[in-house]
Amino acid sequence: MKSISETKTEKNILDTYQTEARDREIYRAFAEKAESEGNHEIAHLFRAASASVDIHAHSLMMALRETSKATCDLWKAGGYDPRMVKDSSAENLKEAIANVSSEFSKLYPPMIRDAENDGWSFAKQCFTYARAVDEVHGKLFQKALDNIGKKGSVDYYVCESCGNTIEKKPVESCKVCGSSKSAFMKIT
Repeated sequence: MKSISETKTEKNILDTYQTEARDREIYRAFAEKAESEGNHEIAHLFRAASASVDIHAHSLMMALRETSKATCDLWKAGGYDPRMVKDSSAENLKEAIANVSSEFSKLYPPMIRDAENDGWSFAKQCFTYARAVDEVHGKLFQKALDNIGKKGSVDYYVCESCGNTIEKKPVESCKVCGSSKSAFMKIT
């Protein structure tokens, strides 16, 4: 394995941790906005996405601890500008769709390659899972946007291993990481 100063992977982990921590907080704020508008199902989805990206952030910290000798204060990460919260849940869903679309299509692919090239297998796994889950989130956000204003009840479950987010109680293992259906937690 290359030393820290010779790899892109450590920088990718640090950058992605900050992104995931920020996303966790903005999804919480989006959920509060949706609740204030009476969009309880959208709020539920944003809470599930927040829990999911929190799992990604913790996995990245584990990858950094296993492979890096660097010391840094990542706990300062995760802030967001309250102006990022839009005036409506529809606008917040559109913002969330744009964010995750950019992450799974542009951000993660080179990071996955860098981690593989640098020999950081756990980091590669973290980035791969985060990419797959962001794609899932994009579909869930789009579905919520398409159904905004329609009444219905959806239960969201998040895989505690990879952050995969699904509608309804799981009946099979996780499609992203292969964990058993018992690895899913219900988001309330």
